Amino acid sequence: MFTLPASAVAESSFVLGVQTHFSQGWPPTGNALTADVLSPLQRDSLPWPMGEPTKGRYALDSSTAQTLKGACKAGRRLILTQVPVHPLYDEGQWVSSDAGRTAFADYLVALTQAFGPCLVAIELGNEINGTRVMRFAPGTDSTAAYVRLAATVRAKLGGSPALLGGSTNMIGTGFLRPLFAAGLLTQVDGIAVHPYRTRGEGVDLELAKLRAAMDASGRRLPVWATEFGLATADQTLAAGELVKQATLLAANDVAMASWYALVDQSGYPTMGLVSGSALKEQGRAFRFLQAAVLPKGRPLRLDLGDPLLQAWRFGDDVTVIWGTLRSLVLGSGTRAYSPTGATLAAPMIGEEPIVLIGKGFTPGASSVVGDTLFGWGTGAWRYFVRAKDGKDTTLDWIDDTWTGYFGNAYSRPLRINATTAAVAGTGSAPLRAVWRYTAPGAQSLDLRACFAKAAVGDGVDLTVLHNGRPVWQAVLVDRQAPGPLPLDLARGDTVDLVAGPNQSAGGDAFTYRLTLFRRGQSAPVICPDGA
Repeated sequence: MFTLPASAVAESSFVLGVQTHFSQGWPPTGNALTADVLSPLQRDSLPWPMGEPTKGRYALDSSTAQTLKGACKAGRRLILTQVPVHPLYDEGQWVSSDAGRTAFADYLVALTQAFGPCLVAIELGNEINGTRVMRFAPGTDSTAAYVRLAATVRAKLGGSPALLGGSTNMIGTGFLRPLFAAGLLTQVDGIAVHPYRTRGEGVDLELAKLRAAMDASGRRLPVWATEFGLATADQTLAAGELVKQATLLAANDVAMASWYALVDQSGYPTMGLVSGSALKEQGRAFRFLQAAVLPKGRPLRLDLGDPLLQAWRFGDDVTVIWGTLRSLVLGSGTRAYSPTGATLAAPMIGEEPIVLIGKGFTPGASSVVGDTLFGWGTGAWRYFVRAKDGKDTTLDWIDDTWTGYFGNAYSRPLRINATTAAVAGTGSAPLRAVWRYTAPGAQSLDLRACFAKAAVGDGVDLTVLHNGRPVWQAVLVDRQAPGPLPLDLARGDTVDLVAGPNQSAGGDAFTYRLTLFRRGQSAPVICPDGA
């Protein structure tokens, strides 16, 4: 069994933790499960009404508090998410009065004294970009009130533990920008986000946009991914995404990430590392990362000459690698492992990441020359909105309240994300989404794709064009898997995927993936919708 170095929290520049819910009644046995997955940190809460049952009198010896202190005694660290709501202050709304803000800050000081250096951060609210989450008194400017609250708390805490602001579901840069403009970045020590996604690809782009938004407001703070995870019954997929996404978060200077959650719950029955007391595949992957990969430090990307191949080097001899399907030859002394740490006798590079220990390896060539997932946001594909008259307008990057996308202010709800998209308009006034690949030279290709959508609306009309000439058309109402479609391209030829609203507006979101293979080397494309 792998063991966690005692210095992992102190010396590692990236920490991978896990979400627990002792504050919601989880039994103390969860501490043993946390230790079993080798997590050095856990995120939980000690709600204000629980810890201050009467004004000015703290009760920090509850069973929840004792369980959390047990985690501290075991050498783990805590992040506590604290919502500024108490029925004894400001009529149970988010506190905005001077007295309410001060009382909340004093409670957080009491928590700091109770937990000492074990408490590394306090998260101010949880997923505050949700509808009516920040319930201040009617008429209150919630943006200004949140910043004032942060300022009151920060003045009391003085930077230890760290105060985390934001706490958005997904990355939510569009929601955070007004908070940054109102001065939040000078009143907190870090920005908390929850970068949930079905595939890790593209999280680097969204994090870069978040950092750019901070830069535009004059100060860049550390980003803490206090929740991330994947709701799927496919444990193999979840294990691979855990390794992939933790790697990408570490590579993009995220301070820490907390997997949601430690155990399966009734409301989230597939997201745990553990089911009951049984370690799931994602739990084994979590433990393998803690033992063999993350202690090496932050990864750097290796340039292997193919943008469809991701290889991230941790330290001198550990590499996490994935990409489009291809062979892999291991050098002398190099060993390959699955995301769960199982030895691979004959590894192949694919979408499931492989962990290589050893410096020698040689990837083969891929049969893929273009892919909408691996190429999203990289310039390999260009994105447009096509109006009724056939005119194409380049889509811009939109910092949304939830997750960013390619779109523009005049064509909402049209959007293009890494694995999902939506179109706008009606059959008489369509606004179509366009993905465009331009051939860098002569190519003989086969196109294959997969599309899926929920059974709402009258469908999405899909067309594949070669230099403007249709080569495939369909109306998507559930699933479509076209191809292989042969394409003989000359340098500068274009291949467009065009999606429109069919006849009626509404229900026009869908999941997609399109891949361009070398002629005769194609394979079915799997929809990234978990089905």
